[in-house]
Amino acid sequence: MRRLARLLAVTLGLVSVGCVLLAGTGVAGSETASPKSRFAVDSPALRTAQDIARAYWGTDPCGGEIEISWQRRQRHVNAISTWSTTNAEDPYADPGGNSDCTIQLNPRARFDWPKLCTVVVHEYGHLAGHDHDAAPGRLMSAYYTTPLRVCTTGVTGRALRSRTS
Repeated sequence: MRRLARLLAVTLGLVSVGCVLLAGTGVAGSETASPKSRFAVDSPALRTAQDIARAYWGTDPCGGEIEISWQRRQRHVNAISTWSTTNAEDPYADPGGNSDCTIQLNPRARFDWPKLCTVVVHEYGHLAGHDHDAAPGRLMSAYYTTPLRVCTTGVTGRALRSRTS
């Protein structure tokens, strides 16, 4: 019984944090609404996710010129980032030279705030010069499994990278 009470308290605590974060990013509303409408390109939620991504990587890739849009893809694809580069051998080698940067989020994917935030940070990672990580469960893994801690707790600031997984 004590274990059940502790689990319930932890669960309620996480839900409270999530609701505060959702309300603070302007995402409150129906969970049945499409992600494209819940997380519109110009929404506070998407701007917050971008702020978290810039803080996480410590850079604003592509000179801060990143076009974000919602583009229909296969259901298993969360997002795709693209960019132009002058380095044909290794597109991740010189991220300072990247231009024409885009992130296309898939409206067919199921997004809640933690997943959207994590996917945006992941795609910013590509634009900042980071390729996929072969280890599962990591931010730069090819497949999303776990949200970044900062995307579930709302922690931001200079110590962001050291506090996230």
